[in-house]
Amino acid sequence: MGKKSKKEKKVKGAEKTAAKMEKKVSKRSKREEEDLEAMIAEFQNLDAKKTTVVETICPPPSARLSASISAHPEKDELILFGGEFFNGRKTYLYNDLFFYNIKKNNWVKSEIPNPPPPRCAHQAVVVPQGGGQLWVFGGEFASPNGEQFYHYKDLWVLHLATHTWENIKAPGGPSGRSGHRMVLSKKHLLVFGGFHESN
Repeated sequence: MGKKSKKEKKVKGAEKTAAKMEKKVSKRSKREEEDLEAMIAEFQNLDAKKTTVVETICPPPSARLSASISAHPEKDELILFGGEFFNGRKTYLYNDLFFYNIKKNNWVKSEIPNPPPPRCAHQAVVVPQGGGQLWVFGGEFASPNGEQFYHYKDLWVLHLATHTWENIKAPGGPSGRSGHRMVLSKKHLLVFGGFHESN
């Protein structure tokens, strides 16, 4: 057997370094995801303290992007949920819910107990059954510095007639994602595409 050349040693060394870096990045990503999960859990704990529905006429919602806006199936209303805002230094994520009455030209903020955690780039679809339902799937949560992301794979329904949120446990659903599309087809929600950042 001959001696390994300098070139072979360099390649082996580079491979080892790359493997170590990948392991470090993987550990850091896991730690960052756990940090984001802890932040999300804190938001949910705060929301769990709310026990009654509170509706207030308010000015238009604050500036935001990647929110969802849907038409109410039975009323002349639009339903706005979630979104995010970046002020140049910090990212703010929302899970607030607003109704815009088209005839009255006014906004109502609706605080309903146990809502989905804050998110943006999710999808929402309105279904006419049972007085109307707003189905929400996926989306993302960003750290305040906007450098870490958590992608949801949860499914929620807002029962419009009773003003109640319900988390639907559906095994075998799509993986976590944001920026996807979702439509209603007969009695099925169809989800297509989306984005997931693993680091």
